[in-house]
Amino acid sequence: MPGGLSWDCYLKIIINTKTSKKIMTRFQKNIRRLSRWVTILLSVIFAIVIASACSSKEEERAEEEPVDYAALIRSTNKLVLSEMTINKMATVDDLKIDEAKGSRQQLNAVLNWFKIGTRKGAYSYNTYLRAYMNLNELKPTDVEVDTVAKVMRIHLPEIRTEFIGRDVQFREDHYRVTGLRTQIKPEERARVKEAMNASLKREVEERAGFKERLKASAKGKAEAYFTAFAEGNGFRAEIDIKD
Repeated sequence: MPGGLSWDCYLKIIINTKTSKKIMTRFQKNIRRLSRWVTILLSVIFAIVIASACSSKEEERAEEEPVDYAALIRSTNKLVLSEMTINKMATVDDLKIDEAKGSRQQLNAVLNWFKIGTRKGAYSYNTYLRAYMNLNELKPTDVEVDTVAKVMRIHLPEIRTEFIGRDVQFREDHYRVTGLRTQIKPEERARVKEAMNASLKREVEERAGFKERLKASAKGKAEAYFTAFAEGNGFRAEIDIKD
């Protein structure tokens, strides 16, 4: 045997050498696996630190630069809150003798009375009355923010009303001209439409109920809208609308 070793000793040396190699190989694998986990763990820790630092900077920036809520509200410009549809109707007919004013109208009324046939036209159109706020009137002092109590106080401009849809379609609902009666001319239709517009505006001004109902609806919608705005930014809302 080499070096005068016995067979038993020689076999033990071989076995021990192989066992040591296996242990060393396993140890190296464990070291490599451990190093991968350490790398992953360090990457996660590094990402958390970076994210925390960025979050802190954003919080500091938010504290340094307060939000201009008045400017955000003003950017809406005109806020339409409620709308009402109004239907207006009118008729065209020959002037009656008892309705005539002045000698010229009386003469025309008498001539029409002798003419054979009928001459009638019925016209209508829809217009809209809407309630709105002009948010451009909002001043910086009209929005107060209490960051401690978490309250946003908003002083809103008055609710106004306006007509829209003046040039909508002018409908002819009925038209009947028979006998010796003359046709209804475009100029007559135009005069009727102008008279309808004037009459409608006068009725709305004289009947306060139109605007009161519309403004009441608009006020409720404005309060709901700006309450949601305040709560969306983390505040309890206190809304005040000018009369």
